[in-house]
This record gives sequence, structure tokens and C-alpha cells, in this order.
Amino acid sequence: MLFGKKAPEPKIQMFVIGGITVNVYSQPKATKPDVPVAVMFLLHGRNGSALKMGEFVNGIYDEVHAHRRKHGGDAQDLYIATFDQRNHGKRLVDKKANQGWFDDPEQNNERHAIDMYAIQTGTAQDVSYLIDFLPSYLFPNEERKISQFLCVGKSLGGHATWIVLRNEPRIKVGVPIIACPDYLALMTRRAKSHKLPVGPPYFPKSLIDLIHRADPVVVPYTALDSSNPFLGKKILVLSGQDDKKVPWTSAKEFVDNLNVGQGGVKEVIVEPGVGHEFSPAMVKECARFVWQHALAM
Repeated sequence: MLFGKKAPEPKIQMFVIGGITVNVYSQPKATKPDVPVAVMFLLHGRNGSALKMGEFVNGIYDEVHAHRRKHGGDAQDLYIATFDQRNHGKRLVDKKANQGWFDDPEQNNERHAIDMYAIQTGTAQDVSYLIDFLPSYLFPNEERKISQFLCVGKSLGGHATWIVLRNEPRIKVGVPIIACPDYLALMTRRAKSHKLPVGPPYFPKSLIDLIHRADPVVVPYTALDSSNPFLGKKILVLSGQDDKKVPWTSAKEFVDNLNVGQGGVKEVIVEPGVGHEFSPAMVKECARFVWQHALAM
């Protein structure tokens, strides 16, 4: 038995990759050194940071540890990577750019729709960039083999996870949490609640054009051929039934009709009585899904 009854404290390595500080967590002696490593990107929410994801890292490891004890050691190792999204944490440049629409001029961010899309699309690009370079930092002498990359994100990080699943063929397993793959559906609802038009200056034509090119909802996500980038992917969607910030109804049509094909997996859990939070039950389901569809061999 590699583990005792209590999961070991994760080891943390810090790398600066092209100016992005990446924290990589691992569990000492979780597996033998010749076992492949799965690397999970765990993305924080708006006004969050990589540092604030520590409790979720520990929660996921506790659950994975329990699965290892129950099912034995014949499973892949799990490394968890966190980093600050653009304009967050150590990368913060303008705090107001992370704010939403408010009646108070001191708090109001007129560019909310622009800023939020810029961050989530940028984060998705950062994930692809880090997939390119992280192996060289983690295992410069080929000490371990990375078998796969996964992406899990909450709120803003969940929006980015949907974009990653659309754009990054190297990510086969993803868990978007309290998130929406249809940016205009989400933001139109939010704009109307503030009595704002879905047009300039809040939604410039150039932004609308970009969304119509870049958003997950604009691809043929119901198709059964290679035009659908979600085919073969394994996706767990976690939402709160009482979420007011990112209502499940904004994502429901896309998720209901999303086709992942025979080789893919789509699971949807809308947790009753839960609002805009990454709940303990969601942490448990996330770890269970990752164990079943990424780690178990």
C-alpha cells in the first residue's frame, strides 16, 4: 500500500514559464516513478488567484487518495497546475478591469463584457502555451512521462475550460464548473438586468464578431464528424441550481445538445440548493470523474 490512511501533504514546485508563475502540486510516493503522469490545469474564478485554489487542490487530492486506497495503486499519477489568470493575482494590472457593471460609477466597469472575454480567451491560450513548455520544466531529463493533460475550472476559469475543450486537441478530459459555453447568452442576460444594450459601447461590433468566431457555441457541436471539436472528449458539467451569476439556463441548451460521440463521455450534475460556488459535493464529483476517465488504468 503506497498510501497510509491520510493523504500526504502535496509537494509544490514553482516555475516561471515565459513570465507566468506556475504552481505544480504532486503527491509524494502516490505511485511508482515509472507510472505515467496526468497533469490537470485547475483554473480559478474572477477576482480569484492561483493561491486561492489551494483548498480545492487539497480536496481533489483527498478524494483521489480515497480512490487509490479503494481500488489499489494501479492508476496514473496526478499533478495539478495552477496559475494566475490574466490581470489576476501576481499578474494584476488594473483591478477595475475585473469588476462588473454597477450603478456606482466608482465600481462600474463599462468594458465588463470586453474584459471578461479577453481574460477567458487569453487563459485558454495560456493553457495551450503551458502544455508546450511545462514538460521541459517538470522533467528536463525525461524523469517521468506525461501521458495527458486535463482542464478543470470554476466560474471564469470554467468559461476558459469550455474554450480549451473547443480549441485544444491535447485536452481530452475537462470539467467546467459553474460556467457557460455561450458567452452571449450569459452576458445578454446580465446586460438586460442592468438595463444596458447588447451593442456599443458595451458590446462593440468587433467583440461580437470575435465571439461569433471564437465561442464554443458557434462550432458544429451537435455534428458526428470531424467538424465537431468535442467528439471523443470526456466532459463533466457541474452547476448550481440556484446560481444567479451564471445561471444553468444560460448553458443548458448547449450542454443538452452537445454531442461527444460514442468515444466521448458527457455527464451533467446540477446541484440543488447551491448557488455560484464550487461546493464540496462538486469537488467530490470532479475527483471521481478524473479518477474514472483519466487516472484509472
